[in-house]
Amino acid sequence: MLGNVLASDAFLNRFGHTVNGVRVIPASDQQILNAAATVGIFTSAFATGILSDVLGRKRVISMAALICTAGILTQYFAETIPVLFGGKVVGAFGFGLGHSLGPVYVAELAPVRLRGVCLALVNTMIVIGQWLSSVAVYAASATYAGDAQWRIPVVTQLIFPAILLVGSLAVLPESPSWLILRDRPEEAAAAFRKFNGPGFDVDNAMAMMTLAVIKEKELQSSGSGGWVECFRGPNGRRTLIICMVYIAQQFIGVNFIAGYLAYYFKLAGVDNALGIAQAAYAIQLVGNMCSWPLIDRLGRRPLLVGGMFVMTAGLLLIGGISTINNAPSLKATVAFMTVWGFLYQATLGAVAYAIGGETPSPSHRQKTYSINIMSATAVSCAVLQLMPYLINPDQANLGGRICFVFFAPSVPMCLYLYFCLPEMKGRTYVELEEMFQNKVPARAFGSYVCHGAMELSGAVRDAKRSEVEAAKVE
Repeated sequence: MLGNVLASDAFLNRFGHTVNGVRVIPASDQQILNAAATVGIFTSAFATGILSDVLGRKRVISMAALICTAGILTQYFAETIPVLFGGKVVGAFGFGLGHSLGPVYVAELAPVRLRGVCLALVNTMIVIGQWLSSVAVYAASATYAGDAQWRIPVVTQLIFPAILLVGSLAVLPESPSWLILRDRPEEAAAAFRKFNGPGFDVDNAMAMMTLAVIKEKELQSSGSGGWVECFRGPNGRRTLIICMVYIAQQFIGVNFIAGYLAYYFKLAGVDNALGIAQAAYAIQLVGNMCSWPLIDRLGRRPLLVGGMFVMTAGLLLIGGISTINNAPSLKATVAFMTVWGFLYQATLGAVAYAIGGETPSPSHRQKTYSINIMSATAVSCAVLQLMPYLINPDQANLGGRICFVFFAPSVPMCLYLYFCLPEMKGRTYVELEEMFQNKVPARAFGSYVCHGAMELSGAVRDAKRSEVEAAKVE
């Protein structure tokens, strides 16, 4: 929401000052507000790694909704930057609980054949939120005068925590994986049935998940079982893969393209900056929807790695065009940034959540994902602290040339992902456990034949056949 309200005249009038005839938010104040999100998300990521393992996934989702509500209300009534900062810290903490838990929860519930699409939908919800925030700011700016231009969009954010709170209490089941880890198999089976419907093969899902948990516990019986295990052996490789994918989002410039789009358009002198940003976010949503069929047809690796290479080249193109200071080049920059946003949401933006949910081991999934969020947030903090100084007219005033800055770290990241990112499409957690334990090279994951999962599937089929034959005899 912040990136959009920064372009609101009322917000600029209350919290900004005039530089060369343009109303801007001081870079130092932007740093403070950006730091609020960093503090909230970083601390909540660590808290999620503990709370969700102790209390369960469902209770933490309810907590996240309540904390978000408190943060949003504080921002709504803010009159000064410090109060706005406090509200953002609280709101970001609640958001961070959900952000750290969401992909883990989805990965533990979704069937293998739908897991990629379901995890991509996590990003879809984020993109919808970005687009709706842009729509809310645009509509409020056209309808209201004074502080209502930015306060109304801020308070509309209460809708989603309310829906989440009602849903978590009345509809959502507890995570079957968490229940199995707590030796509550009957409740885990009931959760599978509640989420997947009566036709779902609960026995096979329970057998696969239980075996994955048992095998991992056997392999790690001598370990500490805590945070340190996330950095040892195969778990260390899993953690590194997830962290690098999410850090790639920061290196490639998502905070600029997705978060500062409206503010950049405003500074660049684009007519109807909020309206154009709104259209750009809608196009990003379409891009994300394109990932739904592609994530399982093409696979995670081709979509993500290919997208990284194309977007990195796009940064060089946008930066080059931005060096030309005239109206046609400005229009071209806006057009290419919109296309770049489409590509990002169709590839890295969506696939990152599939990688984040699928890669961790069952017993360390939440802690591994929390480490990932903390590392990505730390990098995001550095980016967000630098960005106001790089694009503000009273500072470096790079404008679109900031893409050169993001191009530099994106090149080595492309190489890392090409050589180290495995393909996990259609793999059960038992298969992934076997491949990571056997140190299968990343580029061999797609063709590797797993033996443990085949034996388990045969055992499950034999057990079902025996049940059918016994029923016939009776």
